[in-house]
Amino acid sequence: MNSLDKSHEITLRLDHLEEAGDWIARATVHNDAAASHTGTLVTVLADDLRQRVLDLVTELEKQIVLTNPLH
Repeated sequence: MNSLDKSHEITLRLDHLEEAGDWIARATVHNDAAASHTGTLVTVLADDLRQRVLDLVTELEKQIVLTNPLH
């Protein structure tokens, strides 16, 4: 599995986690405030992780370009 495949797999897992959190939040909003809040937290954390991974990849790409300007 190459780096692109790995990043795609991470993205799919984060998408699934975010969708599950959203479903939990919506399904429990009227019955269990704590569970709904937890679902919302899962959604927010998944989005935050996605952004942090994107920032990390972008930073690494910039470092590669700086160390290998001809490639």
